[in-house]
Parts: sequence; C-alpha cells; structure tokens
Amino acid sequence: MHGYRSPVYFLSDCHLPLIAKPGQESWVPTVVRFLREKASSARTLFLVGDIFDFWFEWRHSIPAAAFPVLAELNKMVQQGVEISYMAGNHDGHVGRFLETEVGLTATRRSIDAEIDGKRFHILHGDGIALDDRGYRILRSLVRWRPTEAIYKLVHPDFGIWFAHKVSRYSRVTGGNPKVTGLGPYRDYAERKLNEGFNYVIMGHVHESGVFDHPNGGFYAIGDWINRHSYGVFENGGMKLEFFKD
Repeated sequence: MHGYRSPVYFLSDCHLPLIAKPGQESWVPTVVRFLREKASSARTLFLVGDIFDFWFEWRHSIPAAAFPVLAELNKMVQQGVEISYMAGNHDGHVGRFLETEVGLTATRRSIDAEIDGKRFHILHGDGIALDDRGYRILRSLVRWRPTEAIYKLVHPDFGIWFAHKVSRYSRVTGGNPKVTGLGPYRDYAERKLNEGFNYVIMGHVHESGVFDHPNGGFYAIGDWINRHSYGVFENGGMKLEFFKD
C-alpha cells in the first residue's frame, strides 16, 4: 500500500467535452482554474475517472480539446504534485502519453493508499452495480484489447466524433444511480470500511454525498458538472467541498 502525505485532492467526472455543445464553453476553463487555484496546493491529486467525456490515445495523436487541462496537469507535476489518473467508463484507452508526456501515473485499477496513517480505497465505481449487466458487457467490449487495436486504425477525427455520439448512451446506461440506485455503491463501500479502510472515495455516481461510518466514511465526489464538488484530505480530516467559480 503506497503512502502519501496530505493535503490530497480528489476530482472525478468532469466529462470535459471534446466536441463542445452550446453552453459548455466554460467547462474546460473552470477545471483549469480549479487546478490552478485549489489543487496546485496538494501534495497528491487523484483523478478518479471520466475527467474527459472521452479519452483515447492514438499512436501519433491525442484529442486536441484536452490540451489546456493536460498542460495544467503537467505544470503541477513539474511543481512537485504527484498525480494519479484512474480510468473511468469513458476512458477507452489510457496509453503512454499521460505518463511519459504529462507525467501522470495512469491505472485502470482501484488504488489502496495510506494517507497520514489513514487507509483509503479509491475507485471510479463503474461495474459495481452487478445488476447492470448491459453496461458490464459494454465495458468489457470497450476495454477488450482487440477493440482498442481496431479503434486505433480509425482516423481520430471520426473516432472522436463517434465517441461523442455514443458517450451519452454510456452515461445513461453505465451504472447510472438513477437506474440502479445508490444502494450497490453504498453496500460496496460499507464492505470495504468494515474490512478496515477508513475512507472509500468514489466517482461515477454523479451524486456528491458523505455517508459516515465508525471507521471514517464513504465519499461520493461526483457531480462536478452541476456542483463542482471535489474531495480534500488534510489536517487529519476528509471533506467534501465545492469550487466557487
């Protein structure tokens, strides 16, 4: 279990558009301001999935609309902030670019971490709802290595356009708590807390909330789109906060 020191920030589910619709023009600048004004004071930043509405790396190309956020993340890395990027259900292919060029540590797995002596279980949360079989099949297909290899052959302009069209389907069916309810996510978190973790940090559910437990608590940090919520652990305590743009 990797050890960290506070302050530590947690951010997820910004769903930054790679093809912006009217009214979404401010989404990217708002996240850049958050990174610059708040998260830059962190020792560690966990990006807990779906920062972009779609992420895929071709061999010689990345989505251009992601550049402002990636540039700010790279600046934070150069200033000494350790950043872990956790793939969500909208992250089709997390390749080497994020690690070698931006300087992040990228993973598709959950992360167990110790922060100032407290045990954290950090995950995006997709796939938790076992009854959501349709989404689980879709996720397996999207993350299947042959699918990635085939998609790399598609021209990036078409690939991004196509992903833009299907991302809405993933958002509607992908373990959406409006479909499955929050029950499966709270049950999962409680099992982890009963195993000895102090905090479970999860995105994906697009609802921000705190659910206390004798060991600590379950923090759902999603809903950045509507409320700009994020998590912070510092001075021995975990908080759910909201960025005032």
